Order: sequence, then C-alpha cells, then structure tokens
Amino acid sequence: MKRTLILFLGLALSVFQVTAQQLDSFIEDYYTMADAEFNQESAFETVDYVQQYWRLAGNEGFNNSIYHVVEKLKKAGYVLEENAKATDRLTYRIEKRAMERPTWEPVSGSLKIGNQELLNLKTNFNMIASYSYSTGGEKEFEVVYVEKVSAESLDGMDLKGKVVMTEGSPSRTFNEAVKKHGAAGVITYGLPAYNQPEKHQNSISFTGIPRDEEAKAFGVLLSYRAHEILKKAVLAGQTKVKINLETKIYESEELTLVAEVKGSALPNERFVFSAHVQEPGANDNATGVGALGEVASSTARLLKAGKVNPERTITYLFGDEIVSTRRYVQEDAERAKGIKWGMSLDMVGENTAITGGSFLIEKMPDPGAIWTRGKEKHSEWGGRPLKKEQLKPHYFNDLTIGVFDMIGEEKNWEVNYNPFEGGSDHTPFLQANIPGLLLWHFTDQFYHTDQDRIDKVSPVTLKNVGIGAMIISFVLTENNDRLAHVMLLEASMAATMRLQAELKLSQDALANGGDLAEQKDIINTWADYYRDVFNATLDIEPKGMAAFKENLQATQDALMGYRNMIMGQLK
Repeated sequence: MKRTLILFLGLALSVFQVTAQQLDSFIEDYYTMADAEFNQESAFETVDYVQQYWRLAGNEGFNNSIYHVVEKLKKAGYVLEENAKATDRLTYRIEKRAMERPTWEPVSGSLKIGNQELLNLKTNFNMIASYSYSTGGEKEFEVVYVEKVSAESLDGMDLKGKVVMTEGSPSRTFNEAVKKHGAAGVITYGLPAYNQPEKHQNSISFTGIPRDEEAKAFGVLLSYRAHEILKKAVLAGQTKVKINLETKIYESEELTLVAEVKGSALPNERFVFSAHVQEPGANDNATGVGALGEVASSTARLLKAGKVNPERTITYLFGDEIVSTRRYVQEDAERAKGIKWGMSLDMVGENTAITGGSFLIEKMPDPGAIWTRGKEKHSEWGGRPLKKEQLKPHYFNDLTIGVFDMIGEEKNWEVNYNPFEGGSDHTPFLQANIPGLLLWHFTDQFYHTDQDRIDKVSPVTLKNVGIGAMIISFVLTENNDRLAHVMLLEASMAATMRLQAELKLSQDALANGGDLAEQKDIINTWADYYRDVFNATLDIEPKGMAAFKENLQATQDALMGYRNMIMGQLK
C-alpha cells in the first residue's frame, strides 16, 4: 500500500509518536491476517441459505436463518452463554421476546386474467403484500381501476367484494378501499425510477398492508409487465381476474442472536456489529448476515490461534432491523455506557457489474451532510441537509474510510462514501450518541425487489467488506499502545486533505459569484468539526495520557493556524 506523505498543517509529522509509514504497517498487519482468514465461500453459503426465505421477524424463514448462523458460530467455537465457563471468551445467546402482533409469511400465489397467468409466487417472490390473508383457493374478482385513490375518489362506488386497482401505496389504498368501502382486496403498482422498471419488467418491490382480522383482505403487488397488461385489459372492459393466495399468519416470538468475543482487559467496553435478518432479498440483507457470520467465525479462529487478543469486547447482533439494535442500546443503561462504536452491515455483497452503484460507507453526520459539494454526494435513496448541531465529530469516519481505501487499492475495488442518510441499524447508535456507521451499496436497480437474488451477490465483495469490518474491530478493540496516536494521525491527515479540498471548492465558488461569508462559514465549520474529531481520540484513554495531550494540543494549534491561513486566501 502507498500513502501520500503530508505535512500536516505546516506541522512536521515527527510531532506524532507514530509516522505515516508506521500507521500503514499498523493497519497492514491486520489486513494480512483478515485477508488470509476470511472464507468468502462460507459467507456466500450463508447468504444462499438465508435468501431462500421471505423473512419477517418471527416467521419460519427468519428463525431458520438465526439458527443457521448459530450452527456456524458453534463450529467456530462459540459456546451457549448459559453453559459457558468464566474462562470462555466466545459465547452466544438467543434472546426471545413475545411479539406484539402475529408474524406472516407467503406460501403460494397467482394472479390470472382469462387464461393468462400474470404472476406466480414461484417466480414473483414479492407479489403478495405482507399481512395479506389467504383467498381460500382460486377465486374470481371484479377489478375496479381508480387512477388515484383518495377519500373522495371512492365515494359513491359499490366496492363490496371487489378489488381496487391503482398506482400508489397499497396501505393507503387498503385503508380507503377495504376498511371504508368493503373491498375484498387491492392490486397496486409502484416502483421508483432507480429500479428501472421498464428494463426489469418482472421486478416487484416488497411492501405490506395493514393486518385486518375482520376483513381478512389481501394485497397483490404488480410488476411493470403485469401492470401494463392488466390495466390495458381492465380499461378495455375485461374486468374479471382470478386470484389464489395462500399465506400464514400466526403467533410467534421474536429472536435476536447476540454473539460475543469477550475482551481480555476491558470486557465492558464494546465494539458492536449489527446485521438485520428480516427483508426477503439476497443482498438486502442476507449478505449482511453472511458477511457478519463469517467475520464472527474468522475472529474466533484468529483468537484461538493466538493471532488476536481483543482487550475490549466485540459483539455481533443478528435480528430485526433497528428494533434489535435499538433494544440492545436502550434496554441496559449500564451496558450502553460501554458501547464505544457501532457498525451496521446492510447490503454488503453486491456484484456491482449487475446491480449498479458501488460500495459505500455512510458516514456519521459531518459537514458534508450540510454542504454536499465536491466528492460529497447523496445516494438515490436520498438524504436531507443537516444542521450544525446535528454533527457527530469522531475519528470513526476517517478510520473506516482509510481502511476501506486501503482495501480498494489492494483489491482494485471501488470504494466510495456518502453523507449521512439514516434508515438502517447505525441510527440507534447515533441516536444514543454512540459513534455509528453503515456499510452498504447503492444505487441498486434491484433494491427491495424480488430480482434481488443470489445471482446478484459477489463472494469477492463479501470478503472485501468482511475483512474491512474485521480490521476496524481489531484496531479499536486490541487497544494497542499506539492506538490513540494512530487515530490522531489518521484524522490529522484527513483534516489536511479535507481543508485543502474545501479551499479549492470555495475559491471556485467565489470565482462564480459565491458569497464570501458562506464560504468562510463552510471552512470554519470543517475546521471546528476536526478540532472536535481530534478531541474524540481521548475516549480511547491512551496509555501515557500526559504525553498524548501534549501531542493533541500541538495538533489542535496547528489546525487553527492552518484554518487562519486558508481564511486569508478567501477573497
């Protein structure tokens, strides 16, 4: 690996107790270990197992996926927590909780018009809206097409026992057509542009309807192809369809798998990984489950071989998205005090030659989430501008970007990042003021559709993401004497490059009529952000605190001096 040597803010690197070359070596040692140990075929096998199921918390596919990972962890040496001895460092437990509502799963389904079958669950995995009831065999229904469903648009219509077809939200349509007007069910279509529905004409995006025990109604979700055929037929007067749905709705319990590598010296301080099991796709999120399962297994093998010895605990969560992670963060206030970092693996195994987009690191909120310019770019998933008080300054961003940039160089693999957007298991960490990041992919033309199958998954990508996650967990939990200095150096080099880049962007903006006060505000905000990032390194509680604080103060002084120099160049 090659790293450009930078004189940080006019301050020679000799001020640090580590050099850039030593920083490289520090990371590369972990890289060599992780790269040799991570088994991409094993990770891929787990993905393939999990992706066969339509997974919702509590249903058979969700639970089978959890127990499949358990077997993998047991083979790696993890012991059931209640049977573990005090000396056992590899443990797991399955937390079971009563669910507030029954779970659901599809069994079979078809939609026909005349003798033409438009959809079948065997090939259209998402055709049944979750929490639909069975039809009790194949039944014929009259279809009423409504271009836009609203409270007023259905007034005066006789919808009893009929099915309402529209383009739009199945839940909103269900509430109007079924609950208010007695329809038997709804048929809806709606795919965002990034799914490229006219190209992928059989894609269906999964979603659900409200569970209605009284109506026992259903929702059918259409592909572009099915929508075009059915709409044309209905508008031409062919309004009868045959629908045959079989689903299961039953009481169950929610499972969360918690595995841990117990820290040797600081067991109550934790690095917490999270990968959610629910959602029916392969990349989303069987890949997170497969990658994290292999990260946990590889880490166990390295520990048993004496190659790593985390002083802090590494925790691996597998459960219901956001729900399980939020619970882990919130339900035990004392445990939460020791959670120092959180990382979510969500959609981490994509074959981007097929899906599009690239691997992304979604950063903790930094000024790039306020001013998205230069390399900063939101994904098509979307994000909103943040305010300064929402920023989360921390070295975790730059450490993660630095590690994955290194892997990208070594593997000739594209690595990008995006400003904070939310929506996955990193958000409960951030809401609790715990550093939290997301590893993912976007744009993905198969995102949330039933075309997200195993053929879109790359074992190589699973490994690239997995070893990056492993490296970062080792760096932060082994608690090397040099750790705080390494984090400060990494952050200082990132600050240099960022301020240089922002200066150029501000100069370009001013040359094009930009506001000087705004450009100064941007530079000042980035400088203040990195000042706080540097201060965050104190949470590592470095050995030799007095010397480290001197190093930190010198770095802060240099940052402020460099900020002033840049301000002088803005005119």
